[in-house]
Amino acid sequence: MTELETKLQIKFKNESLIARAMTHKSFAHELRGKLEHNEKLEFLGDAVLDLVLGEYLMELFPADGEGSLSKKRASLVNEEVLSKLASELELSKFLQLGKGEATTGGAQKPRLLGSAYEALLGAIFLDGGFDVVREFVRREFTKLIEGLDPAQDFERDYKTRLQEVMQRDTKETPVYEIISEEGPPHARVFTVCVRVKEVNLATGTGKSKKAAEQAAAQKALELLPKEKSS
Repeated sequence: MTELETKLQIKFKNESLIARAMTHKSFAHELRGKLEHNEKLEFLGDAVLDLVLGEYLMELFPADGEGSLSKKRASLVNEEVLSKLASELELSKFLQLGKGEATTGGAQKPRLLGSAYEALLGAIFLDGGFDVVREFVRREFTKLIEGLDPAQDFERDYKTRLQEVMQRDTKETPVYEIISEEGPPHARVFTVCVRVKEVNLATGTGKSKKAAEQAAAQKALELLPKEKSS
């Protein structure tokens, strides 16, 4: 088994699939298309992940409705989580990047790592089938699911809702930035900006960073066209 297969605890029958999952388009383009890159595997892996987690969450939270289950899944399937899982597998060691991407630190970019993780899921599915990828995803996500806050109202979690809408419509994850902190230590007021693709969507204020982020997300959702935010 290769080092990556050992980390995955999966032996590939077709090792060209795992190699393709780790091939970024910048590397394939440098070779003038002589290698297939991982974008189609990423597309497949994204769908597989949604299916496996949807099934798993229905099993674990049988009393939840569709809305709550969707919000839970959105809190798990995002750039931050996927790039963290990719880092735990040390995927940056195995990624094949073009020279330009490599010199700009591409192997550490959350978006690129998250995409590689999804491509890997696509490769696992094609090589071993649904049962193999289901077992792998459940093993990877069990602790994350156990860490979900049972007191969190996912129906009213504006950050999760905004993230779901943005990933659906733009494939981007909202980024939150504190732009000011005012008041004495015991009564601080935070102002936070939320943006996507460097475009500022809205600002919000609150007595904590989390409250300000929720306020900014709520405002952003209110400003979105109704057909996109619904």
